[in-house]
Amino acid sequence: MGNLIRAVTFDLWNTLVHNRNYGEFRLPKLREFLKANGVELDDARLMEVYQAGFRYSSELHRESGRRHVMTDEIVGHVMDQVGLRDRCDWAPLVDAYEEAILSDPPKLREGARETLESLHSRVRIGLISDTGTSPGRVVRRILDEYGVLSYFDVTVFSDEVGYCKPNEVVFKVALEVLGVEPGEALHVGDLVKNDVVGAKRAGMRTAWLKTTDQEYSPEDAPDYIISSLTEVIGIVEAAG
Repeated sequence: MGNLIRAVTFDLWNTLVHNRNYGEFRLPKLREFLKANGVELDDARLMEVYQAGFRYSSELHRESGRRHVMTDEIVGHVMDQVGLRDRCDWAPLVDAYEEAILSDPPKLREGARETLESLHSRVRIGLISDTGTSPGRVVRRILDEYGVLSYFDVTVFSDEVGYCKPNEVVFKVALEVLGVEPGEALHVGDLVKNDVVGAKRAGMRTAWLKTTDQEYSPEDAPDYIISSLTEVIGIVEAAG
């Protein structure tokens, strides 16, 4: 495209790391907590109240303009389902939900480390991530253990900013800290509706890491379509 790229921001889940469902770790913690507080549920009912928390989160998320729904809101709804909200301290269960990811941390995608290492000396680098029930404080710990946290000049997480992609707020926060104009930045992500649409609305250039087929309108078309993270290195070099 000819214009210098001074910053690159990355999505996290299924872009820099592989995503997965951590219910297998949260459900036993939920069962243990409920039993300790006098509530024993069969498998079907346990799954029902567990999923009710996430359905509640999805509804709030849609109704509030992509507001991030905090873990304590999700767990609080679960406590409502079993009548424990005002009968016990359920803060430890919130911690258990948020730290379940540490039981089997998501692995870096192929090319992630190589790409970050190569770009580190050329451009400013940011991370823009929706967190769900795995907050920024936990994700930073994982990235630090992998030795890649230091590559980022800014890490923007939805639980800390209060909104999720494609809300423009998260992109603008990153751009402000990075100290670049939107047109000088490239955002890389795997979801067209969140990463590409949100970044384009914020005025950024976009690279879609195509991991699955996704439909999009002409106005939402990414500037680049890539199949490997390492292709970002070439995009930055060509723009320089």
